[in-house]
Amino acid sequence: MKITDLLWILAYPVYQLIGTLRHEASHALAAVLEGARITEFVFWPTRGYWGYVIWEGPVTSATLGAPYVCDLLTFGLFFVLCMAGRFERRWVWLNAVVLGMLSPLINSVYNYWGGLHGPNDVGKLLESLPAIYVHAYFWFTMGFYLVGLVLVFKWSRTARDKRDGVGTISEGI
Repeated sequence: MKITDLLWILAYPVYQLIGTLRHEASHALAAVLEGARITEFVFWPTRGYWGYVIWEGPVTSATLGAPYVCDLLTFGLFFVLCMAGRFERRWVWLNAVVLGMLSPLINSVYNYWGGLHGPNDVGKLLESLPAIYVHAYFWFTMGFYLVGLVLVFKWSRTARDKRDGVGTISEGI
């Protein structure tokens, strides 16, 4: 990791909007698949929330848990992409890691922690499902995400090429 990589932290608001869009769209898709009608869809900070979806229809464990399944699928897809792909520009690779791998980890940690202390999605899952299953899922996926991030930064083609001086990886932002 280079010091210039840290400049991408200035893009945090964009990353947050994309992550919130993925989270809320997962709720909405699951709700629609269960026959609900979406009445409001917001993926920017408002009303004290990062975003929210309101629908007419049932609130099930599937609609509550959809963002965390989506996180796992997103992480898996980007893990494969970031491990196997050869990125000509380091900034493209770094943004793929942040949006596809780091964002699901942050979403899961943030909402899991919040669910332990309040009535968010995870808190409602803890009330509606056996708590051991919810805790096991989050601890497993968060550990999986951490291991995956270490592997990508240490062993991906882009990281190895950079370390070995192979390829034409552009260093500029």
